[in-house]
Amino acid sequence: MTATETPMNKIILSAFLLLLTFNCIAQKDAGIKALLSKNGELSLPVQVKTLNKELKVKPVVTSDDTYGDEYTWNTPEGLSFSGLVSADKTSSVIFLKAAKGKVLGGLPYGLTLNGSTLKDCESKFKTNILEKQKLNPVDNPGETSSFILKVKKGIYYIHLAFDAQLKLEQITLATVNLDAAG
Repeated sequence: MTATETPMNKIILSAFLLLLTFNCIAQKDAGIKALLSKNGELSLPVQVKTLNKELKVKPVVTSDDTYGDEYTWNTPEGLSFSGLVSADKTSSVIFLKAAKGKVLGGLPYGLTLNGSTLKDCESKFKTNILEKQKLNPVDNPGETSSFILKVKKGIYYIHLAFDAQLKLEQITLATVNLDAAG
């Protein structure tokens, strides 16, 4: 082996490892950009027919005596897009969650499910934070979230739920304060 082969091997190995790393942590687009405004907001209320058209999958509908119908669209990209739907077939409350192990971007406010951190979101929404709530596992059995960051941005109330690694696991968007709703 000559002296020039060793550096070349290191370069090739480094490039291969770098490529492998990018593929392992690759972020997918959630596929909802058509629903977002130019400032990256999802305008609420949103019509079910608009969601059907843009998400291109049929929703699963669950009825609840307390909250009404919940429609859930599970997209091929791994996004679970749910909405509480009123009698006029619109939703003013939306829940976004990624499938386990999926990192999904292209979401409202430039957020990334399973990618954005609590610190990222505190920085992004620093002037709009209403409350940072640490969840106690004893008081919330079965809850996977460790923190909830509650934000008010314009007319929207945003709840960001973070897992034990402080990665964003769920986004809730609403036109009403969910804490006061019930």
